[in-house]
Amino acid sequence: MKNSSLLSALVLGAALILNGAGCKHKPSPPVTKIEGRTAQVGENGPKGPDSGLSRGVPNEQAVGNPTGTDVPPVIGSNAIDPNSKFAAVLANGNADRNKFASETVYFDTDSSAIKTSEQAKLQTVADYYKGNTTDALRVEGYCDERGTEQYNVALGDRRAQAVRDYLANLGVDVQRIMPVSFGEANPVATGHDEAAWKQNRRGVFVLMTPK
Repeated sequence: MKNSSLLSALVLGAALILNGAGCKHKPSPPVTKIEGRTAQVGENGPKGPDSGLSRGVPNEQAVGNPTGTDVPPVIGSNAIDPNSKFAAVLANGNADRNKFASETVYFDTDSSAIKTSEQAKLQTVADYYKGNTTDALRVEGYCDERGTEQYNVALGDRRAQAVRDYLANLGVDVQRIMPVSFGEANPVATGHDEAAWKQNRRGVFVLMTPK
C-alpha cells in the first residue's frame, strides 16, 4: 500500500514538473525590418528566380568597376541579345558616368518601385535616347549595406530591371539598355545610418558610346 502511494506521488510530481516546463516560453527577440530581410529571404540568400543571378558573364569586362575595387558586377536574366546592334557598344564602348549623374534614381528601403519623385529623371534619359540612334545605356543597381550580400545583389538587379522597364515604357529600345547589379558594393556614402543608406539605394546611368 505504501509503495502504491509513493508511486502515485512520484507520477503526480513528474506531471506537475512537465506541465510547468511546458508553460514557460522564451520571449521572442524584437524584429527589425532592414533592407534585404523579407519573409522569403533566409541566411543563405533569396529563394526563387533571383537566386539564378551569376557573376563572370560576357560583358563583365566592359562593365568594369567604377571604383577600382575587385567586386564584379552581376548581369541579370534580361541581358542584351548578343546579336543586337547595340551589343558591341555595350561590350566595348566608351563609358561616360557623368552625362546622367544628376539623373541618378533613388529607391525606398527594400523596394524596386520607381518613385513619383524620380520619374522626371527617367523622362530626361528617355528623351536623350529617343533623339539618338547610336548610343546605348548601362543601368547599375545598388543597395545599402543591410541584408545579406546575395539578397542585395538580387535587389540591385530588380532595381536595374525596374529602371529598364520604365524606360522601355517611355519608348526606349530595351536592347539598348543593359541592367547590372553591384548589390551593396561601391557605396557613395560610408555612414551607417539612414542619411547614408538613402544615398546608396540607387540606380545609376552610364552612357555607352561607340569607339
